[in-house]
Amino acid sequence: MAAFLSGISIVCFAASYAVALACEASRLLFRSGVRGAVMVGFAGAGLVAHTLFLGWRAANEAALPLSSPFDWYLLAAWLLAAFHLYFTVTNPRTPVGLFMLPVVLLLVGAAQLSSRDPFPQNPATQVWGAIHGSLNLLASVSVAIGAIAGLMWLIQAARLDQKRAPLQGFRMPSLERLAQVTGRTLAISAWTAAAGFVSGIVLNAVNRQRGLLETVPWTDPVVLRMGALVAWLIGADALAQLARRRADGPRTTAWLSLASLAVLTASIAWGVFGPTRHGKPPPSAAVHEEAAP
Repeated sequence: MAAFLSGISIVCFAASYAVALACEASRLLFRSGVRGAVMVGFAGAGLVAHTLFLGWRAANEAALPLSSPFDWYLLAAWLLAAFHLYFTVTNPRTPVGLFMLPVVLLLVGAAQLSSRDPFPQNPATQVWGAIHGSLNLLASVSVAIGAIAGLMWLIQAARLDQKRAPLQGFRMPSLERLAQVTGRTLAISAWTAAAGFVSGIVLNAVNRQRGLLETVPWTDPVVLRMGALVAWLIGADALAQLARRRADGPRTTAWLSLASLAVLTASIAWGVFGPTRHGKPPPSAAVHEEAAP
């Protein structure tokens, strides 16, 4: 059993999600009586492999959820994959995978490019680290779900405006339901991101006091990109609240949710490829580790 679990890799569940996405996209080309079962089967198999992979890392590599950038991205992908499977089973005619699975695969790709080294922690920072990581995770997942709902709203609204019949096998949720999801997730993402930013400031202060991590300056790319993301999300939520009073409010909120996903994507890319002192041990500790036998 241990040999089986240790053999599970990112390729296993990423390939399963990719096949499920291909099945979802094939709805545009032809009808099939077995496609739904195949799609759910591959999505479920991917989620199981994904879960086992995270569990194996937690049990054997001291890699608890949110303990490294690698695990953070994989947990975000896992949450979206779980949402996708639930929505697919409960709403089989809604093509949610066509919108959600690409985001899942992008997060898996970001994980593959990220560091697997866990952040140094001690009991004093574990709680704040968990709060900081969880709030940022909730904000990011909310942005993704809101953007997906916003895109579906725009597609559904365009179809209704042009009086076109829906594609065979595709049933979008109502505009009212999509607008409700988009507005709520935009608000959730704004305030959880703000709380995550504040908790990061507290965590940085605790780390500096304990000498556990190198102090992250205000000019660090991580601080700048997260500050920009928080400012955008709060501003977008404020604009969405103002737009609710207008007839085109749902459309404005939908576009704001898509723009928020674009800002989040740029922030993630900056975090993956840009330099940072976030999560780095202080220079004295790094030198000590290199000198140790």
